[in-house]
Amino acid sequence: MNLKELLGKKILFFDGAMGTVLQSCVLPAVELPETWNITHPDIIEKVHFAYLGAGADIIKTNTFGANRLKFAEHESDAIIKRGVEIAKKACEKHKNALVALDLGPTGKLLAPYGDLHLEKAVDVYAGMIKSGRGADIILIETMSDIYEAKATILAAK
Repeated sequence: MNLKELLGKKILFFDGAMGTVLQSCVLPAVELPETWNITHPDIIEKVHFAYLGAGADIIKTNTFGANRLKFAEHESDAIIKRGVEIAKKACEKHKNALVALDLGPTGKLLAPYGDLHLEKAVDVYAGMIKSGRGADIILIETMSDIYEAKATILAAK
């Protein structure tokens, strides 16, 4: 399946929230949902299956906050790679669906309002995108800072 081929031909449906579903699976408050790509991949795959079964055409990886400002670089890389693998596996088993590399905010404000510089933010997102190779599309979501959205777009380019 190719996104360009599908656009304009049918309505495409994304899956829904991942974090709130994991909270219902007893995700401890001190754990970040992205860590479950490593510690509970079976549960992540089940969530993907449920969304695919409900008709989703695009599955988001469980990588929303998996950046190296929250995790060590090697840990972020492993979480993202595993997130893409789990989503791809679920799509191959269930139906032919697309996988979106899910990129959310870093949790930091960009300068001049915060201490994260644009170049560093671009570098952080570029690392996430490199780790997420294999995803069909990049999804930039829940950005409240236009500079951070800009950094993500620059990294994707």
